[in-house]
Amino acid sequence: MLIKDSTSQTSFAQSSTTGVVFDIQKFSVNDGPGVRTAVFMKGCQMKCVWCHNPESLSAQKQLAFNADKCVGCRRCEQVCPNNVHSFDAEGNHNVDFEACQTCGQCVDACMQDALKIYGKEMTVEQVFAEVIKDKVYFDKSGGGITLSGGEALKQFEFCLALAKMCKANDVHVCVETNGASKTEHYRMIAPYVDLFLFDYKATGDELHKTLTGMTRRLVDTNLQLLNEINASVILRCPMIPGYNLSDDHFAAIAQHAKSMTNIQKVEVLPYHNFGKGKATEIGKTYDVDAEMPDDNEVNSWIESIKRYGEINVTLS
Repeated sequence: MLIKDSTSQTSFAQSSTTGVVFDIQKFSVNDGPGVRTAVFMKGCQMKCVWCHNPESLSAQKQLAFNADKCVGCRRCEQVCPNNVHSFDAEGNHNVDFEACQTCGQCVDACMQDALKIYGKEMTVEQVFAEVIKDKVYFDKSGGGITLSGGEALKQFEFCLALAKMCKANDVHVCVETNGASKTEHYRMIAPYVDLFLFDYKATGDELHKTLTGMTRRLVDTNLQLLNEINASVILRCPMIPGYNLSDDHFAAIAQHAKSMTNIQKVEVLPYHNFGKGKATEIGKTYDVDAEMPDDNEVNSWIESIKRYGEINVTLS
């Protein structure tokens, strides 16, 4: 396959633009239309209390430890140059995450896959080489690449270069975003993005700041910009029982969908607790006390939004 760069010239040279990627998920069907390859970037401006990818919050590489897989062989302790791993008299494995320099020696030594490093530095070309392998599936299904995270646009130069390369090779591009990146970045990358998956997390500045660490001001500015330049948007709404659900929230979601002509539809994202185990593995706490909703509850949220106008609302 002839691979072109953003200037439509054949290119096999390695780029100086690198990013920190923590996962590349192939055959994804929940991150935009069709069959997609989702590229998950490290780093996020927000600190959502329910974050389902807590390993993405830091822009730096991170050690993760799965205690259920550890058999106490102590190989990690023997090879670590920074005394990250220790074992008490009962054989319990203790990890000093703050001392870790992510050298990876313990990961290589572990025979049980109890240790891993989240985050790998990659060039634009290296990521694109993985993405383009699935071009035949993209073409048949209407899929493509989705840049996600964390917040993908926090690594803006990398994402811009990758989006340009994908568009030069006829790959559909989605960007999943919390809306909190620099406004100029949305304007610059928009010509190379087919669809923005734009999060609407909470209604009202005070609640939004409590739940995410940021007010809505920049998020609303960027959502309005995408409407002004007619960039296609799906409004994605995480629903967290006991945290962001209210009639005002349902009404605000509907109002945005009705008033902004670029919003194709609203997607409801029901709460799940996948982030809890991952937070524990990287030495972080997870304090959300919410129940995973059943189908009836989720359907009631969808109907609540629809009550405020004739809009397209679906389950993500």
